[in-house]
Formats: sequence, structure tokens, C-alpha cells
Amino acid sequence: MFDRFPALSTERLQLREVTLEDMEAAAELYGNSVMMKTRQGPEKHLDIQASKDSRRTAVPERETAAHRIQEWFMTPYQEQRGIRFGIYLKHSNRLIGSCGFYRWNKAHYKAELVFDLHSEYRKRGLLKEALNALIAFGFDSMKLNRIEARIEGGNQPAQRTLLSLGFRHEGIERESEFEDGKFIDIACFSLLKGDGPPPVHLVK
Repeated sequence: MFDRFPALSTERLQLREVTLEDMEAAAELYGNSVMMKTRQGPEKHLDIQASKDSRRTAVPERETAAHRIQEWFMTPYQEQRGIRFGIYLKHSNRLIGSCGFYRWNKAHYKAELVFDLHSEYRKRGLLKEALNALIAFGFDSMKLNRIEARIEGGNQPAQRTLLSLGFRHEGIERESEFEDGKFIDIACFSLLKGDGPPPVHLVK
């Protein structure tokens, strides 16, 4: 895929490899139940329940974080099925989210976009900043022609983010997944390399 895991840089962010050294930060990040929900590949939610007050759960949390880092970040890259970057603040080097591509189909030049962001850092334009860099990387370095995204039907903030980046809404997979005791719709989006910049009225 690449000689080494790439790193991307924006004005406020660094997108780079997540390693086992990030276990504590990952446990804190993905233990936040109000984090933005998005497609996460084979499993869209981590089952980490971070607790700063309980020493009893410290070891299981660390083990779970290590397992998920391997499953989400390291294995897809090693198996050349995708690539997922940690999103870090430049000034503090703090892990605040992640973004990347799953289901990389090299024969058809396409992949599925996944992303998440800690709730504390929403509404600052950080996610859009990270995704702009990631999309450019996908088209230029991964030679993608099509980027797909699947978002829960009720997740309007994520859908607005995609539209502001130029993605087009292709339709709804009705009651496509079962979650919390009910069937939910999945909204499907895509962006093609030849689509050009998003319409001005969608950019916020």
C-alpha cells in the first residue's frame, strides 16, 4: 500500500497512525456515549465504557482498547483493506477522533468513508478540516474515483457535513440495520473525483 503509514497535516490538525501507545486516549474517546455516530466499518460502536472512578475496570478497558486499536486501525492497514487515521490536535497532540477508508476495492477504485469526533470538539469545523485532507489523500494517493458513505438516517449533523463537502445523497436503505431494539434507515452518499467543488450554498 505505502512504504510507511502516511501522515497528513492541516492548519489545526495532524492525521497520523494510531498505535497501542494511544490506548488510554482511545478508551477515553470511545467511552463517550454522546460521540458523533457514524459508520465504523464492521462494527460501528466500540464497547468501551470508560470509567475514571473505578479501578476494577481499568485492566479490561485497556485490553478492550488495545483490541479495538488492532481491529479498527492496524489490521485493515496491514491487510490492505483500508486505512484509518487518528485525528490529533496539533497544539496538544490529543487524540480527538478518527477518519479513514474501509472496504477499499482497488479493482473498482472506490472505498467507504468512516469518521468519528469527540463531542467536545464539534461545531468548530475540525471534522470538515480533517475530512477535506482525507478526501484529497483518497483521490490523489489512493487513486480512488468514488468515495461512499453510509450514515444513520437520523444523524443529520453527519449528513450535513457530507453535503457541505460535495457528497451527493443517493438514497435510503430502508430499515437496513437493527439497533437498540428497532430497525433504522441508512442514508447513502457518494463523492466522485470528477464531481468538482461543492455548491456554494451548501458550504458553511
